[in-house]
Amino acid sequence: MARENRLLYLSLSLLTIFIFSFSKEIEVCKGCPIGSVKRAIELARAGDTIRVRGGTYREGTIEISKSVKLLGIDKPVLDGEGKYEVVRITAPNVVLKGFKIVNSGRSELEDIAGVKVENTHGCRIEDNVLENNFWAVYLANVKDCVVEGNVIRGPFRVGEAYSGNGIHLWHCKRVRIKDNYITGHRDGIYFEFVEDSRIEGNVSEGNWRYGLHFMFSHRDEYLRNTFRKNGVGVAVMYTKKVVMRENLFELNWGGASYGLLLKAINDSLIERNTFYKNTAGILMDECQRSVIRNNDFIENGWALRVWANSMDNSIVANNFLSNTFEMSTNSDSNPNTIEGNYWSSYRGYDLNGDGVGDVPYKPVKLFSYVLENNPAAAVLLRSFFVQLLDFVEESLPAVVSVSVEDPRPLMSKIEWKR
Repeated sequence: MARENRLLYLSLSLLTIFIFSFSKEIEVCKGCPIGSVKRAIELARAGDTIRVRGGTYREGTIEISKSVKLLGIDKPVLDGEGKYEVVRITAPNVVLKGFKIVNSGRSELEDIAGVKVENTHGCRIEDNVLENNFWAVYLANVKDCVVEGNVIRGPFRVGEAYSGNGIHLWHCKRVRIKDNYITGHRDGIYFEFVEDSRIEGNVSEGNWRYGLHFMFSHRDEYLRNTFRKNGVGVAVMYTKKVVMRENLFELNWGGASYGLLLKAINDSLIERNTFYKNTAGILMDECQRSVIRNNDFIENGWALRVWANSMDNSIVANNFLSNTFEMSTNSDSNPNTIEGNYWSSYRGYDLNGDGVGDVPYKPVKLFSYVLENNPAAAVLLRSFFVQLLDFVEESLPAVVSVSVEDPRPLMSKIEWKR
């Protein structure tokens, strides 16, 4: 069986080399013998390159069912006129590069996109501008594809209910989403049933709902992305073995917002991220055996909200800097490891000079515990009553019944080597 597989792979490789050895180039422009993108695709064979010169092409839905490279020169415009799916790709190894793709149709029954890729593999969607599309880039049941270097702007001022997602993946494997800019869509990036994939170096900001939203998607990596000023931040749900590293979550602010929601997340790693001025840096709900380490939490409303159904997680070696509340919980117990963090509000001492506070730090303030269980108490936040509670806590720590504590609080901020 192994020998048969090797022979099949060799045969496919030789066939690919043969096809591309006899490939040709086709030019499309308004004054050329071929003035239509659809006509060029009809004439092309697998392996051919179609170069489309600048101009506006209104051709309904352009279907690419052959393994061709479709390259735009001087950003030609493919216009869906508000009626059509603009580009649909069903062939393997298609390259779509250098176009401005605008004005897809809209539907309450269908997921109409600027670019839709279905039931194939090896595609590359790169260096395009997509504007005013319902869904922008939509990948369904694909493998080994790349979406890179695109600028994606949604249909502004239409609201969440009338906008699809910027980059949407459903049931995909080994996909790379890299260096894209996404704004104005419902969710900037959406993953559902996506495995062994990577989101890297993207900026997702000003989207109606989430900068990134993914569900049931395992063994994925999210590296060096920026999620800024989105409706309710980033949500990671019902997922295991995810890595989120060196991302920036900032200015995701609102009554029900957060930088990062972790819902039913297991065996995952969140490290070297920055959470800056979010309503909550991280909200943990029903999470187990995950590690949160080497992160900066700066000037958030809450740095961490850890609910009682989250356990066996490790929260170590993080910086907590000038947050309104460092941590809150809706339980008086702590089934997680919290140790070796720097807390800017820690007022302890270090008599032996080892850099570790001699008394434990209790990051859950009495009022934050009250607020977690009684949200209406937020009206008292800046009142004399809360100031009095803080004074009592500092003078008599025993009055706080919540057992959450860091037994080894650091005296100095941790400086990362990034």
